[in-house]
Amino acid sequence: MSIKPTASFMKAAGLLAFLSLTPFSIYFMYNRSGGPESQKEMTFQKNLRYAFMAESNAIDLAPLTAWPWVRVCAVDAGVTREEFKKIIGFDYKNYDEMHWLPLKTHWSLVFIDYEREASWGTAHPVTPVRIPRAALANATFPEGVKGVCVPRETARLVFARGAAPVGASPIMAELKHAPVLTSSETENKPSTP
Repeated sequence: MSIKPTASFMKAAGLLAFLSLTPFSIYFMYNRSGGPESQKEMTFQKNLRYAFMAESNAIDLAPLTAWPWVRVCAVDAGVTREEFKKIIGFDYKNYDEMHWLPLKTHWSLVFIDYEREASWGTAHPVTPVRIPRAALANATFPEGVKGVCVPRETARLVFARGAAPVGASPIMAELKHAPVLTSSETENKPSTP
């Protein structure tokens, strides 16, 4: 006599199999890809990609953002919480949500606004944006430095294009002070969508 499973048993087994894969999927998404991208991040990456297509070799970051900020920091991969605190100048409470920081495949631009009072106390608005090295741009930092901060008025992403293998970005970018825009930068200044 063969025992045939009932339809309800098969549904329950299928649901159990699906639910057993969910934790693995979430773990993989956060620890391999750095977690889901925010709408701000996707818009900024798109704007940055278009700016890289322009003829200039420096980008004013202010027009590429639709949120307020007074300072931007470029942060290399693999920075610890203490290193991150030292770079940006304060303890960022949501550091643990930046799941991509340990990944060598990304570096970050961290946009920081004025400290302000909120109903729960003092808040320091921060908008972190990951930059995928292969898909968008690789970053260069001064020797022995894991992060650089620049005020909004002088924040320029200076970049060079070079030879790169298929599947890797030919852009090498560095965050620098550049208080005066050249005429070619002014002509090619990207507009906010």
